[in-house]
Amino acid sequence: MASNRFNAKQTAPAALVPAETPKDALTAVARHTARIQIAALSAAANAIAAWAQAADRFTQALGDELLRRVDGETDSRELIVRAATATNAHLRELTALPSAVADHFDRRREHAPVDE
Repeated sequence: MASNRFNAKQTAPAALVPAETPKDALTAVARHTARIQIAALSAAANAIAAWAQAADRFTQALGDELLRRVDGETDSRELIVRAATATNAHLRELTALPSAVADHFDRRREHAPVDE
């Protein structure tokens, strides 16, 4: 005849399982949110700075080429070729910018201290 005893695993006493209070959960969410916001603001600042530097390099290159043309050092065709080269380099920099910003965000988020 089969036994009527219940052979289920006994659960751990409540004292051994740490209970997370609503306050603890809210604190953890607030910390996580703050870390994400800091990483996002840092990445945005990095993007603006990188964009400004790329724009500065582009305007300097175009300005230098225009001055060479005005001074008679280059002809019109050379000006067009060099301006196109500067534009191409600028567009490559701008195209690489979103990836660099996303990498910056990920690095910043990964280096955040871990909750206790």
